[in-house]
Amino acid sequence: MMSMGYTRMELLGLIILLQVVLSFSLRREEAIVYLQKYGYLHIPLSSNPLQTNYRHGELSNAISTFQKTTNLPVSGRFDAATLRMMDQPRCGLEDSVSDKTLRYRIMGRWKKKFLTYRIYNFASDLGQGKTRSAIQSAFKYWSEVSPLKFSELQSGRADIKISFHRKDKSCPVPFDGRGHVLAHADAPESGLIHFDADELWTEGRSSGSNLRIVAAHEIGHALGLGHSQYYSALMAPVYTGYRSNFKLHPDDIRGIQALYGKPQSSNPAPVPPPDGSAPDLCKIKLDAIMLGPKEQMYLFSGQLVWTRSGSGSVSGPVQVSALWKGLPGGLNAAVYSPRSSKSYFIKGDKVWRYSGFKIDLGFPRRLSNIPANVDSAFYSNKKKLVFLKGSGYWQWDEFKPENFKIYPLPISWLFKGAPSNTDAAVTWTDGTIYLFKGSQFWRVDPNKQKVKGSPESIASRWLQCDD
Repeated sequence: MMSMGYTRMELLGLIILLQVVLSFSLRREEAIVYLQKYGYLHIPLSSNPLQTNYRHGELSNAISTFQKTTNLPVSGRFDAATLRMMDQPRCGLEDSVSDKTLRYRIMGRWKKKFLTYRIYNFASDLGQGKTRSAIQSAFKYWSEVSPLKFSELQSGRADIKISFHRKDKSCPVPFDGRGHVLAHADAPESGLIHFDADELWTEGRSSGSNLRIVAAHEIGHALGLGHSQYYSALMAPVYTGYRSNFKLHPDDIRGIQALYGKPQSSNPAPVPPPDGSAPDLCKIKLDAIMLGPKEQMYLFSGQLVWTRSGSGSVSGPVQVSALWKGLPGGLNAAVYSPRSSKSYFIKGDKVWRYSGFKIDLGFPRRLSNIPANVDSAFYSNKKKLVFLKGSGYWQWDEFKPENFKIYPLPISWLFKGAPSNTDAAVTWTDGTIYLFKGSQFWRVDPNKQKVKGSPESIASRWLQCDD
């Protein structure tokens, strides 16, 4: 056995060396396939990477471009840091990179600025409510810096179609299981966005893959942006992990505005919470609810406000003072009058009145005739503002004198079966009054002046959360 003159230790060393060489050869082959797949090497994927005769400097230039894109030291070699970067989770689209310029890429554009989207299934780790909230927040990154508007559909054909797929044939471009490719999307006007259902999708923590950030990246593709060569940009190809204070990179903003223009300045720009985080929408305690113009509903909780569209999609939160300058959080009540087009906000013994998002001259004012710290308020079908506190109510006509000496009157005189000490109230466009308390709400038929049915869950009905 030792006739060739090798000792046992020398043979063991040769075996280990051979294994290292084979391992590096396979790793190098995988790395070259990576460069081919994602657009750094322009040779057929069917070619044998190790037997391909590359033009002078072609492979080294491809490696250098990848290193530049991923913010690595540029060596032009398959060093350990480069191979580790190739193992990181990423988007499944080709990078379409250039070794000459660093800027956003354009893949197409929509011919309209109001787009609908539909979520066909949900991330199993997050559930329906948190999946929907994450994706709504993802769209918001783009609507804040452009004139684009998005609305979620529960049924029917949407412009942007979102779904989760496993490592099977349900997706035309199958996923690879947990890790590596997280998601992919088509350019306009296809509107397809697919996520790998085998990933651990999370929110608010560094483990797993953050659905909000990954979804914002894929939405960028669906809106027409390609991959950026700025490593810290949202549209960079490699996922860089969860950041609580995540913001778009200037290159992301330049790209979307090159496609669709700058945001319209008629409404104030929303400002996210100071620390970039937001409470769980499905667990918030409502302070007040207001139905404004165009069926926009505002849900207030502490210093934050969420917006619920007529279609039922909820976006936000933003700071209350970012929409209504000078308005504090922690409101007692909010009510909009279609008759005067004024919004009234009450906190303690003061009232703020706004025309649109601009405060009216002389406000805030001290309350007179209405008690401090009311529970809630709504606009009645008698064209009056109604304020509730405890088991009593007060009415006020904006344009006629009111005899306040008769108040408070029992809420039971307004409608039977209503709870006392409500948290919020609102009148919907069909005249139905909704009263909110704790985690439940009651429907009130204003014509029959009584509560209809049993109380229902606020989270599932108004916030689109799982029960």
